[in-house]
Amino acid sequence: MKFLIPIDESDYSANAAKVAGKMALEYDSDILLLHVVTDTGVGRKKWRNKGAENILSSVRDILKDIGCDEKRIECVIKDGNAPETIVDVANQRDIDKIIMGTQGKTGLKKIMGSVTEKVLQTSNKLVLVVPPKYKN
Repeated sequence: MKFLIPIDESDYSANAAKVAGKMALEYDSDILLLHVVTDTGVGRKKWRNKGAENILSSVRDILKDIGCDEKRIECVIKDGNAPETIVDVANQRDIDKIIMGTQGKTGLKKIMGSVTEKVLQTSNKLVLVVPPKYKN
């Protein structure tokens, strides 16, 4: 099995990663951590890449602390629209489950709809949504 965990800098995605890590151990699964850098018109700069790498590294450390094998964790940074990119990567990488939190860091969430909601509406993969108050 392969799990895709979209990661942003929120506690919600870190919590979803913990849930996914425990499931990965139980089901002997590989994990793909994905951080999508939204292009705001100025393009991606070095500091945005470094920030994305730091976010993914901290979540990888959480997964290793749970007991996940580092060799089975892949970290990917992609440019693009978050919901579209998440669904595209899930399809391209033959992902079995997308595991994500219900809220992230987007100021336009109320206007545009959440990333999670858009992934749920467009993905043909199983999506496990971890509620914000879930404690594992």
